[in-house]
Amino acid sequence: MKEKIEKIDYKYKITIFTFILFLIIEVLSPISGDDWKSYVIGKSGLVECFKNISFRDGRIISGFLVNFLSYNKILFDISFAFLISRFVKMCNDLQGDVKTKYCYLYPLIGILVVSSFMFSYNYVSITSTVTYTIPALLFIFYFYDLNNSETNVYKIIKRFLISTYIIFSSIHMAIIFFIANLVYFVLFSLKKKNIINFSLIIYNFILLLISFFNLENGLFVMDFNNSLGNISYMIENVFSKNIVLIIIGSIPINLFLSEKLNNKTYGRVVIVLFDIILAFSLSYNFFNYIPFNINLVLKKYSGIFATENWYYVFYFLTYIILYFISVNYYLKNNKIKKYINILNISSILMLIFTLCSSTFDLGNIVLIMFSIIITVCIITKETNMGVHVKIIRALAFLLVLFYVSSFAVIKYIDVKREEYIKEQLNDNVTNIEVKANPVYLVWRHNPTDYFQHNDFKNYYEIPEKDTIEVKYFGVFEKIERIVKDDK
Repeated sequence: MKEKIEKIDYKYKITIFTFILFLIIEVLSPISGDDWKSYVIGKSGLVECFKNISFRDGRIISGFLVNFLSYNKILFDISFAFLISRFVKMCNDLQGDVKTKYCYLYPLIGILVVSSFMFSYNYVSITSTVTYTIPALLFIFYFYDLNNSETNVYKIIKRFLISTYIIFSSIHMAIIFFIANLVYFVLFSLKKKNIINFSLIIYNFILLLISFFNLENGLFVMDFNNSLGNISYMIENVFSKNIVLIIIGSIPINLFLSEKLNNKTYGRVVIVLFDIILAFSLSYNFFNYIPFNINLVLKKYSGIFATENWYYVFYFLTYIILYFISVNYYLKNNKIKKYINILNISSILMLIFTLCSSTFDLGNIVLIMFSIIITVCIITKETNMGVHVKIIRALAFLLVLFYVSSFAVIKYIDVKREEYIKEQLNDNVTNIEVKANPVYLVWRHNPTDYFQHNDFKNYYEIPEKDTIEVKYFGVFEKIERIVKDDK
């Protein structure tokens, strides 16, 4: 009994720690390049926030919130830290009573072992987080609540509000959400004649129609002619840029193959070959996890092991099929299996959109990553598979140390950059030098194109007639000079 209380206590400590950790990260993080324009709009007041809502991709609610929260960033910091800690708690609730309390670190580790690209785009950028990551989290909470909670007035109101936010955030997420609701109702609620769930589907359909007709560029565009050409694009952004999570997702596959092929002479060979391909993919895509512009010193490798090659699609199709088979094999609790299947079906639809839609945005892929984290947490519990306690603790500690120290450096650089810009403006310099931030954990933090230049000038109140020049400093300046000289 004492051990059980200790585990429950530790679970809540992890939830609180996650909130504090992400609050620190978000507070230290400056707003991203995508948010500079929204900051200026938000600074002008609520009226301007409403006037400048973007209807592209059906972003009605999220369009307003991006403008409002970019200026009122502390509200975003607190909200996102709360939602991500709520996700960790939900994963740990699904795990239930675990072998060791340190298993409750699994979801936090999963959230942190994403690529630098995904962290900067889906966790730090206000625009992308409000438009894609928060709807994905609400999507996950919605079906968890629908699957586990008794219906009451409070729950009904909450579901309707979540539906409204998701559908008016991104048209792609809206379509996935509507289909997932329809599938859930037909498979799990139709026999019970659940009027509430049916009403939600009607409500979601009406909102979806409103979202369609408010699109600036017409209805949702499906581009089947370019589907084959999008295969390498899908593999790169879904798998290659998140290869560590994909490797984590192979845990149930390895367990399944080991169990089914254990007595076969070729079994071990099949498993080793399956894992070798992932190992090659990791070695090729390791630069996605390094938060520095290593393109200054290292060019991207291309060859037969480059995962963007079209023939890798056969491996990843095999991966997806085995993933779903193994997950369904190991999940014994029907309620949890129902919930995971809804998430997995939705994730597959996201992959299909990646292949078929010319307007698909990579931010939506975060739903797939969250689904893998949830699934692996449950599978490791169901199979009694554990990692050495010291390894779990060390990995969690190193990841926390890495992100806190990285964002402390980012904050220092950002403060120094702002001070240097103000100093030049006071000295009436017309060609403003901008210190480049070499730590790539803030999305597009260095103004690199014409449109970013204008947004950057407006954000830092640099006169329109002045020019700006991005420059590296310290060791990165020396590296850049050497690379340029070699060319």
